[in-house]
Amino acid sequence: MAERLVLDPLVRSISARGGYGGAISELKTWPRSLRSGAFERGHALLVVIDANSSGWRSMDPEIRAGINATLYPHFVVGCPDPHVEVWCAADPIAFQKLFSVAVPPAPARGGRLVYKQWLRMALEQGGAVVLGDPMDICLDLLPAVDLNRACRNDAAPNHLVADLRALLKRSP
Repeated sequence: MAERLVLDPLVRSISARGGYGGAISELKTWPRSLRSGAFERGHALLVVIDANSSGWRSMDPEIRAGINATLYPHFVVGCPDPHVEVWCAADPIAFQKLFSVAVPPAPARGGRLVYKQWLRMALEQGGAVVLGDPMDICLDLLPAVDLNRACRNDAAPNHLVADLRALLKRSP
């Protein structure tokens, strides 16, 4: 029987404000935060920044350019396309089971607020009371999601999951 390494990751979630530009600026100043001792340096870095309707393929190289590869030779980039709210609909079966409503078609175009409103309306149709950010549902939704189905339905999370799997296979 082959021995398997069981990972116990320490996750630190950092949220940059100010949209895409703020996120890239925060990413570039991350090494300073590490040197100051504000954060502990991990073995790998996961960066997730919205594609802002530009497509993850076009955003990925710019995000990667902001990563200090000497500090983090092992990193993974996730780029929700067009915005992270769409990932909530990547497994429509899980969404419908959890919120008792079918996921409406995503808006064809629009900014972040359009997608937040789209998600809010879908939740409210299912009877949910959304007082804050509709993305707060993620903690409930994520355990119900069939990751294989979500990855078949959306190229952006498929890309992220494939890169995470490759990173974990390389880890000692």
